[in-house]
Amino acid sequence: MKNRFFFILVSLVLLAGTVGAAAAEELRVFASRDFQPALGEITRLFAQQTGFEVGTTSGNSTALAEKIIRGAKADVFFPATESDMQLVVEKGLVDVALKRNVLVVPPSEPPEEGETPEIQYTSAAVLRDAPNRLQAMAFLEFLASEPAREAFARQGFALP
Repeated sequence: MKNRFFFILVSLVLLAGTVGAAAAEELRVFASRDFQPALGEITRLFAQQTGFEVGTTSGNSTALAEKIIRGAKADVFFPATESDMQLVVEKGLVDVALKRNVLVVPPSEPPEEGETPEIQYTSAAVLRDAPNRLQAMAFLEFLASEPAREAFARQGFALP
């Protein structure tokens, strides 16, 4: 079902791109540097499957959140922590309907014996004023695809 939705979404984006007079800009992803090896592979796969070019800006998640808050143009935000995502959400810059849990975050401290740790996630989201909104939505769906999950797993990330 997810693959079907992804391909329908990509088809609509391609159709919109051919109808539009101007060529779409490069999809801009602001992501934690922690994800760079996996994201490099994922963006190449996404470009091969969709024809959309992806530019990534990587760095410290808090610094990236602050850039977005100050007006940096981005389509997708993929921070290492949920607290960094909340900085952008609280400013109303994230389309919360287009926010997805992508990876499981390991606990910062081991749980006490007999205690089950609460699962924490890191998420990615389409920004509210994303210039390339349809491509960003397709990329967000692609992050949950099997090829993306395999790329994350190869880099040692836990998946939901």
